[in-house]
Formats: sequence, C-alpha cells, structure tokens
Amino acid sequence: MPAIRLLDTEHQTELAYLHEQLIEGEPVQDKSWRYAEEYLMQLGIYNVILVEENDVRNYKRFLLEDRDCTIRAANSMTSFLRNKKAYWIEQEYGDLLEEIRQCEGIEMPLTGNIKNFLIREGIHHIREIDYSIREKYEQYLMKEKKPEQVLRYLKTLDRIKQYHIRQEMKQFANIKKFYLKYEQQILFLPYLPDQKLAMEFDKVRDKTELVWDFSVKASEKMKQQIFQLLIHILENVKDPKDRRVRFLLPMQWMYQYCIKQGIVDIETIEQEEIEKLEEIVKQKVVNYKNSMQIVDNSRKILFMSGKQIHWHANVWYMERFHLAPERVNPCNPVNRLSFYQVENLNNRKLLQEYARYQIGITGLTIGNIRSQQNYVKKFLKYLGPDVCALDVTEKQIGAYFKEIQQQEIQAETVNRQILDITKFYEYLKIKKHIKAIPFHPEYYEQKVYPIHHDRSVDEDIYMEILHKLNLFPEELRLIFLHLWATGLRISEVCTLKGDAYYWDGEDAWIKVYQIKMKADKMIPVPFMLYEVMQQYIKKNHIHANDYVFQAEQGGAYRIGSFVKRFRTQCKKHKIADCEYVFKTHDYRHTLATQFYDDGVPIQTIRDYLGHVAEEMTKQYVDYMPKKIEKANDNYFDKPENNIALTITPKKRRYRHEKG
Repeated sequence: MPAIRLLDTEHQTELAYLHEQLIEGEPVQDKSWRYAEEYLMQLGIYNVILVEENDVRNYKRFLLEDRDCTIRAANSMTSFLRNKKAYWIEQEYGDLLEEIRQCEGIEMPLTGNIKNFLIREGIHHIREIDYSIREKYEQYLMKEKKPEQVLRYLKTLDRIKQYHIRQEMKQFANIKKFYLKYEQQILFLPYLPDQKLAMEFDKVRDKTELVWDFSVKASEKMKQQIFQLLIHILENVKDPKDRRVRFLLPMQWMYQYCIKQGIVDIETIEQEEIEKLEEIVKQKVVNYKNSMQIVDNSRKILFMSGKQIHWHANVWYMERFHLAPERVNPCNPVNRLSFYQVENLNNRKLLQEYARYQIGITGLTIGNIRSQQNYVKKFLKYLGPDVCALDVTEKQIGAYFKEIQQQEIQAETVNRQILDITKFYEYLKIKKHIKAIPFHPEYYEQKVYPIHHDRSVDEDIYMEILHKLNLFPEELRLIFLHLWATGLRISEVCTLKGDAYYWDGEDAWIKVYQIKMKADKMIPVPFMLYEVMQQYIKKNHIHANDYVFQAEQGGAYRIGSFVKRFRTQCKKHKIADCEYVFKTHDYRHTLATQFYDDGVPIQTIRDYLGHVAEEMTKQYVDYMPKKIEKANDNYFDKPENNIALTITPKKRRYRHEKG
C-alpha cells in the first residue's frame, strides 16, 4: 500500500504541474485548458514543453472528431497549446535559446531540431552539453535522419558547444595555462578548453577515437595514469598525425586492454601482458612495432614526471637521476634499467633494491651498473618464478656456475659473472637479508690465460677505404679519419668538444677526455687533420663546449649509430668485395702496431694510448708475427746468411746429348 500511495502522490503532483502550466498567464477559456489537459493526460504528457508538433496536429484531429469542435474553435485551441509550449519554453529554457542564437559560424536552420532535443533532455545551458548528450543525440538522429544528415546535425551541435567554450575561455585570457583536472567522467577531445588544439581533431571521422571514458569501472590509479599521459601528449606532441598514430590511438588500445585485464599500474605491467597487447595491436595496424612504442613511452613519461622516484617501476629511466657527467658515457648512453624479466617478484624487488644502492651510493658508471645488473638478472631468471634468491643453496648456485662455465665464453667473462653475483650476495648480507653468502666464489673461478688477438686492419683494406672516403657522408669521413690517424677510442672521438683542437706554433694537438680513465690527455695529431677540423668547426658554427659530432636528437654522436652507418657505406662501396666487417677498435690496434714496428718504445705507446699498465698496451700491439718476419728478412738479406748463394745449379742434360 505505501508504494501505491507514493505512485498516486507522484501522479497527482504531475497533474497539478500540468494544470498550472495550462492556466498560467492571461485568462483562458475553460474548454481550451480542459480539452488540452484531457488530451495530454491520455498521451501521458505532464509537461507542455514536451509536446511535439505531431502531438499538436493529432490534438486538432481529436478536437474535430472526438469533441465535435468547429474548425475555427479547433484552430484556436491548437494555437493555445502551441503558445503555451512556446511560453513555458521561453520561461524555462530562455537562457539556452539565447545562447544558441548568439552562436556564430553554425547552420542556424538546423538548430531547431537541436533545441528541441536539448529541451527534452532538460538542458538549460550550453555548458551542460557533454559527450553523453552528444551520444544520445547521435542515436536519436540515426533513427530520424539520413546518414549524411546525421553528420551535419552532429557537427552543428559540436560547433555550438565549441563556440560557447571559446567564449567562456575568454575570461581566462590572462592565464598562461589552463589545467584540466582528472574527474571520473568522459573527456571528449573536441570539447577541450584549448579550442585551438581541439580543432586539430576536427577531421577525424571516427569520433569514438576522441572519447576518453574515465567513468568506467577500473583501477583508479591506472585511469589517473592514462589521464596524465593524455595531457602530456596533448601538450608536448605537436604534429597532429604523429600524435594520433604513435600516441593517441595506441594508448586507446592500451587503455581498453588495461580495463579488460584489470591492470592496476602501467609502470608494473608484466611482459606477458605486453605480448598479449601486441597480438591485439597486430590485428589493427601493419606497423604494430611503431604502435607498441606507446608502452615504453608511457612508462617513461610516468617515471620522469613523478614527484618522487617510482622505485617500484619495472623500468627505470636514467634521465630521472641527474647523474654526474663522469658516470655517463654521452656517446653510448644507458637509457634505462629494466627488471620485468625477473619473474619472481621477491627477487625482482631485491634486484631493484640493489640497483637503487648502486645508483645512489656507489660511484659506478651507469654502464658498469647495467653490466652488473645484467649478470645478476641472468642468474635470477635462471632461478625461475618459484625460487627466491634468499633461499638458494650452494648446490643450486654451483649448478648455475657450471652451466656458464660450459658455455663458449672466455674465462675472464665467467669470472666477471661470478664476481658480480658475489657482490649482489655481499649486499644482501650487509642489508641482513641473509646471514652468510651461500657459496664460495673461489671454488668456481677459472684460471685466465692471456690471449693475444691480432686485430690490426690490413693496409690494403684501410687504403681502399681512404681512396673511397670522399663517397662517404662528411661526418662519417671525419670520425673515421680520427680513428685511423690517431688511434683514439670511438667514445673519445664521439665526445670531442669544439675546443679540443690546439696549435702550439709547431705541432697540432687534440685534448681528449678519456671516459674509461676519467681523465684528460693531450696527443699530437697530423696537421692536415687539424686543418680539416678547423674548417668543419667554423662551417658548422660549433662552439667551444659543443660536441663536434652531434646526434640528430642532440648530444654526442652515438657509437652504435656511427658503426651501423659506416658498415652500410662499406657495403655500398664494396670495400674488400663486401667481405670486410668494420670494427672501430681495430684501428687502435693498427696504430699501436705501426708505432711498435717503427721502433717506438712500448712505454711511449702506452702513454700515447692512455693505458695505466704496460701489459694492456702489449695486448694492443700485434707485434710478434711482424717482428719475427722483419728479423727474418734482415737476417737473410746478409750475403753470408743467404743459403741460395752457396748453391751451384747443375746443368740439365737432355737425352739427345747422351753419347
């Protein structure tokens, strides 16, 4: 009974409201409002604003046929209903109508349909129009209009909304930047406050691409991350095509995948999930690798923009740490450290903790940290998802060491891996994660025997390169000349600064920062190389502190980029019939060997190369074979040692000469 009474009360309230609407205003004939009230009640309409034109036409038929009214009376009462509707629309929705009338650059003839729809939806101001209203209007149009008309009406609605946004934003004209706040609602890009940016999406045919639904049921952290990424992309990626193809579309696919899979944090997304996402992306675009960059781009943006460092993230980006210059190799930078390859989450956390210590406390270069991390990571991957590094036994570690000993790698590399794993366990012991290191590294270390590798480049090969060098791009030519003429490390060449070249009045010199030794040194260079570089520096307006050879994305020229491009040129110009594999360090060996062959003392070569120990220099000098060959030639050049001179050739006799 209470529910029935409640319904009855609501019905009475609706009737009272309709009655008040019909009798409000100037004196009304009794029949006019009574017949209108009776008819509207039959239709279930309790608000004259909701009366459609078709309802009015049917009302006239009702008056003529069911109430035997004259045509004149029917016309009068029909006009009464129309006027009442117009009156109450003006009373309740006058602001909306006026706002639409003031809009510029829209198809006014189409606004009647839009006004009626907005009024039916109870929209009193244009600011109340959002994507959900637009979506409802599109559904309504699909039923009532032809497809080509649907687009026109929708565009007109968008133009009304966009004009109003531009007018509203004028009050913020003095504010340099308008910040969007995250809300649990739909964000439709054409309705962005920045209408200059919003209009860049005008030609996107499928507007669903531009819908970002933050009201959906999903992890709040993940949704806020997507919102943060979206704002970052909109603010920083200026090229519309690049923004859409490489960022917004792939991020939509990633967002939908995260919602479906219940992913709570993009920074801790697992490799398995990334691979599943890749399979989905493959079905959408041909160049799926390009689209899949969104995963790394997203992780980097989130990691770089956090107020505090996200130590829990599966990938750390080195730019975030603002490391001292001596810890970074600018021509071969380590951009990231990744941990997601370790399946056991406890082991992953320990590896991250160790990396945090290495970055924050030790003075190791990032290159060394990455190298050590890779060896420890390799070991933790070997343990698998079920074995914790804290519980590992010596038998298990011994089995791993035995496995790497059986691989075709040098003893020195095996020992390095054992050492790096030992350091990891020493850290765990210091942090009281374990009581003792569960193995004895000295049991597994292998004896290292010095092996000399002849790496000098044949004269025929480097002379062929020099003859064809004019066909190579300029930067490649100049970098190669430094390698060939000076024997510098490629890292030293790529990080030369504009003030590196010096003329003392008699000789030309280069000031080199040895990344490996963390020290400067001066070495003499050929005058012609000095002259060529002076012209290059002047032509390219290179300042004293600028890198002489610069990467396209800024900073020092990348080693990997140079090697790849130079090898391509060697193949293109058929160096050594395309059989030659260019290696930068071989030219350091070549120069050291030439010095030694010319009688330069090994100590002088050591100083020139910048080595600390003489033994290291000997590894660079391919001296023994050539030294023996030279000594051999010198010995047999002496007449008394030439065995051939002591031999008297015997004259051959032919058969016809025999008696």
